[in-house]
Order: sequence, then C-alpha cells, then structure tokens
Amino acid sequence: MIEVDLQIPDSIDEKTIVRIVEHVCMMNGLTCTLKGTLAKYPDSIHWHLKNGKQKGILEITWWENEHRLWFKVAENRTSAWIKDNIPILKDQIEESV
Repeated sequence: MIEVDLQIPDSIDEKTIVRIVEHVCMMNGLTCTLKGTLAKYPDSIHWHLKNGKQKGILEITWWENEHRLWFKVAENRTSAWIKDNIPILKDQIEESV
C-alpha cells in the first residue's frame, strides 16, 4: 500500500480543498469514478480516480476533522501511471492552496 500525506495550511476550508483537488485531477486527465465518504473517517470526502482505461485506482481523502489530505493506493490497485502522477498531483495541489 502507498500512502502520501499532503501539506495543507490550517487556514484552508473544505470547499476550497474540494475545488482544488477536483480541478487538479481534471486538468491531469483523471476521471472521478466515486465520490463519497469513509466510515472510518466521519465527514470525510473520498474520491476514486482513474486514468482513462488504464489499470489502477488512486484514492484521495480529505478529512476535515483532522485537517488531513492524503493519497492512498491499495496493493491490488496500483499502476505505473499512479506512481508517476502522485508527485505531480501533490505539487500542484500544494501549490494551489
């Protein structure tokens, strides 16, 4: 499993985070296949992202309660495009907040 935390300023609000995450992912050609919440992280926003028809799912979670944003990739859902794009997405999101 891969898990990568992003550095998010304390002053940023949920509405802004959601807008930035969705915009950066769209600009990088990613498609949201699921948007919801995780029971383990109450009131979180959780996305599943795909890159066209390529194998693999990148998960992103924003948990307002802990002011935490992170990427996660399950062992059975990894792919080269994910490993290549995590640093790019991380930089773009952190620079946008």
